[in-house]
Amino acid sequence: MSRGNVRVRPASPSDIAELIALSEDNGVTEHIGRRGRKGDTTTLADRYSLLLSDPDRLVLVAVEEEHDKLVGFSVLLEEQVGVLAPTSTMYISHLLVAPSYRRRGAGRALLTGAVRHAEDRDIDHVVVGVQAAARDANRYLARLGFAPLVVRRIASVSALRRSLGIADSIDRVALRRRRTVRGVLPNRVIGRGA
Repeated sequence: MSRGNVRVRPASPSDIAELIALSEDNGVTEHIGRRGRKGDTTTLADRYSLLLSDPDRLVLVAVEEEHDKLVGFSVLLEEQVGVLAPTSTMYISHLLVAPSYRRRGAGRALLTGAVRHAEDRDIDHVVVGVQAAARDANRYLARLGFAPLVVRRIASVSALRRSLGIADSIDRVALRRRRTVRGVLPNRVIGRGA
């Protein structure tokens, strides 16, 4: 496939099966949430249906023209960076290319689509979310001129509770379990730390 054989278009509901396969090939579906399990295509199909119907997001797909095969996708969202001094940006939350189609122009075509969409909306900056451990992706984006913006770290609530020494009373733990079992999320009580 030459670089010229990839076209970019908005995704449609008929692309959902290929979007799921591409997500699975890229390991995106390893942990899809508490309610879903890896390989649960019904949950994934529902998520993609919601994503495609979201008026605030645009899903672009890269299609290899010779075989009319979806080889990549990106999810675009206009957002503000910074609360005190907001700047409008076009945020790409996913930039995925099938492993067998990397280094063939699909990523560049998706980024070109994002740039055109940003220009149409009069937005001056593009932000891409990429995993810190994704060395090839980070190098590729750096070569294109992307610079680090912030480092976001993630931790589970239970791990933070342990690290911060936050202890629940036995009554609160029992109440939370009862409510969770009944399908009702417990009320969050903010208290003092350790």
